[in-house]
Amino acid sequence: MNKIQKIADEIFFKIASKKLTSEQIDEIKKELVSKGVPVRFLDGGQAINIETGERQKKGINIIYQIVYWNFTKDTAKKIAKWLGVKPVWS
Repeated sequence: MNKIQKIADEIFFKIASKKLTSEQIDEIKKELVSKGVPVRFLDGGQAINIETGERQKKGINIIYQIVYWNFTKDTAKKIAKWLGVKPVWS
């Protein structure tokens, strides 16, 4: 991949990033639980940070992927639906 393509891809991912709105974040913070189900949110095989939309490299080892611990399955499903991503429970 040449340098121009790499820059274009980075710009595209920032523009097309999937992240929660501040209102959605406020809503899910009210639903946090102490003993939730570990969940990752994947889009095209890439784990995403639901607050920033940042994507992790595709194919990285699962131990390095961002995991959320304090959501119920219902809350995780709601987040996934909002973002159009796949919830993966660990």
